[in-house]
Amino acid sequence: SLWALLRSNLLSTSQLKQIQSELTAQLISNLDDDNCATRLVTCNCFNFILKVGGRECFEPEQLHNLYGELLKRLDDSSDELRMAVTETFATFFKLLPDDYDKDLYKAHLQVLYRGLLIHLDDPNQAIQEAVYKVLEIGGRLYPQYLCEHVENVKHKHRSSIYCDKLLAAFTPNS
Repeated sequence: SLWALLRSNLLSTSQLKQIQSELTAQLISNLDDDNCATRLVTCNCFNFILKVGGRECFEPEQLHNLYGELLKRLDDSSDELRMAVTETFATFFKLLPDDYDKDLYKAHLQVLYRGLLIHLDDPNQAIQEAVYKVLEIGGRLYPQYLCEHVENVKHKHRSSIYCDKLLAAFTPNS
């Protein structure tokens, strides 16, 4: 299986680069599989290939094609899968370069921040904590924009703890 191949470290970055486009397309289709185990392994594969391929294989445009599918999986019935998605998002955000054009890609950040902020109010506190950590990583791209979105949803959340922590982390002089 692909997961076994990836975990055995037999696939080099240069090999991954050659098959990245086809592999990504196949994995995206597997994220919608009826079988939860397939979705979980697929998410773990994505996290792994993002780590192995890094910025050499995944440019921002390619990453933009992935996040919508990952956001959908945050609504999955399996908390284990949802936790795996947050780990994949952490890797995802680390691949976006420091010089990421936040103005050009503002619409992508809006979808990402809004989608993740919904799950910052998840009934499962472990999911809340994991999403908070993802937003801590992703917030570096456009801190003031994240803070605007946090302020807009903070009053809708059951608890404002994680919203307040994000605002404190990304607001100057706080």
